Amino acid sequence: MHASTVILVAFLTSVLTTTGTVFVIERLGVFQTEQQASVPNVRGLSEGDARANLEAAGLVPIIGPREVSAEAKPGTVLRQSVPAGQNLPRGHQVTLTLAEAPPKVPNLAGLTLAEARVALEREGYKLETDDPVPNAEVPAGKVVKQVPSADTPHEKGRTVVVQVSSGPAEVEVPKLSGLALNKAKEELEKLGLKAAVVWVSRAETATYAVLGQKPLAGEKLAPGSEVELTVNR
Repeated sequence: MHASTVILVAFLTSVLTTTGTVFVIERLGVFQTEQQASVPNVRGLSEGDARANLEAAGLVPIIGPREVSAEAKPGTVLRQSVPAGQNLPRGHQVTLTLAEAPPKVPNLAGLTLAEARVALEREGYKLETDDPVPNAEVPAGKVVKQVPSADTPHEKGRTVVVQVSSGPAEVEVPKLSGLALNKAKEELEKLGLKAAVVWVSRAETATYAVLGQKPLAGEKLAPGSEVELTVNR
């Protein structure tokens, strides 16, 4: 074989070998060194700070569904989908779970049962009633007590027990017979009761003495009720 021919064959063989090697290397990705990013720890950070830290590392923050937490501050990161310190390709997504404040029981004081039911259902709670309780300050039929109390964290779907006022508690009528009229009136006023005087004339009895009463001592009346006093003129 001619010398020039040998040289040409050797050259072509070298080129083909080199080209094949480069092709194989490119196919295997040996020269493709993708940039990596170390995932920062963003747990406990606010959403804004967590976003900034992830983006600074070349990663893409994604906000997932929020989760109720009684311990974590609302709006801070509870969990991250990729642990801190792990390497990821730049541009990779990291999903964040943010804390949400537990729901709280609304204030029902002074509402009627119908109004309380609407307020609770609007917040996702159920109404349960207990026996009415006497209360001199809250009108009858209005909520005077609730369990749990207002602003207490309470899981949605659970029950809130309410009690309404039955109005002022009844008071026991004191024994007034034999007292002077002024003294009898004082005793009634202390209990929130009123005196209705029925006059009679009995010569043998002291003037303005209480001879009888209705209702009798020991019976109970609502504050504001009248007690009839029979008084000697």
